[in-house]
Amino acid sequence: MKHGIGILRALAFSALVASIIGFVAYAGTVSGYALPDDTLNADGIVVLTGDQGRLTAGAQLLQDGRSAHLLISGVHPSVTTEELRAHTSLSDAQFTCCVELGRQATDTVGNARETAQWVRENGYSRLIIVTSDYHLPRSLIEMDMVMPDIEFIPYPVRTTPPWRNPRAARLWVQEYAKYTTVWIGRALFPAAGDVS
Repeated sequence: MKHGIGILRALAFSALVASIIGFVAYAGTVSGYALPDDTLNADGIVVLTGDQGRLTAGAQLLQDGRSAHLLISGVHPSVTTEELRAHTSLSDAQFTCCVELGRQATDTVGNARETAQWVRENGYSRLIIVTSDYHLPRSLIEMDMVMPDIEFIPYPVRTTPPWRNPRAARLWVQEYAKYTTVWIGRALFPAAGDVS
């Protein structure tokens, strides 16, 4: 009995240590994302809705001429085009000519599928993915699972690091758990997410 409890404690301790090491590695990956070189262009820019700053960053990339096409993925059905445009620095003409709104996605998997459809319809091969820094690792895996032949350029929107306040720490830990689940699933079933 005592021997069995000892084994369980050892396993629990090992799992805790592995989780801590994994989170540190994840945080290192997130912190290591650098903004793309100013000369780097792409066929399209994809903004995943969520935290503040993502829309602004995507709109600025469009204005800077990094691409002539912008997809905003995961727009809530209740949000109007006018409300969305007001959160960017784009003119009505820029928004009308160059921005597409994806309203089907409700999560990161949906973002990837919505983006894949946009890519297929337009024949794109290189995308800038704009999202919060802590969200990038999982987003890139999900994107690669449905678009393995597409080149993705990560564009991190900086957020409060987990050591700054409890809310940020909780957010990063939750995202790390989701990322780990997706990473394990991809490792075990590498072709499961591929779509034609």
